[in-house]
Amino acid sequence: MFRAILPRSANNAKSLLATKLQTRSLNAYLNKVILMGNVGADPQEITFSNGKKMATFSLATSRRYKDAEGNTLEHTSWHRIKVSGDNAERVMNYVKKSALVQVEGSIRYDTYTNKDGAEVHVTNINADSFNIVMFPKREEAAASRDEAE
Repeated sequence: MFRAILPRSANNAKSLLATKLQTRSLNAYLNKVILMGNVGADPQEITFSNGKKMATFSLATSRRYKDAEGNTLEHTSWHRIKVSGDNAERVMNYVKKSALVQVEGSIRYDTYTNKDGAEVHVTNINADSFNIVMFPKREEAAASRDEAE
């Protein structure tokens, strides 16, 4: 939580109000996600009618923990990553299946109606930036390219 140091002087009521408003706005509008994990499949590219492009890919993050008996367990979560603008082209050129990637962006919850008429809720990460921490091994990258062909 962000907190501001408030002035104690009663003569400075305007400054006090401004500081309270700034504090409230910082708390109300922060939507920041940082993930690091492995890419689940080669990215897919979507081209819109206006010519703009978006790249999407799945990202697996894992958490290790111990159960009551002391056994180490791992829980993997999958995230849907969306990248727009110039970064979409970079994703398509460099990000491949099994690469270790760090993504920074914001979380977005969307709802749509599928072809069967059911309402579907999805969670997307709209990435503002990404870093490739480790490229996949050559054998994995070659296998990924062969699957795409």
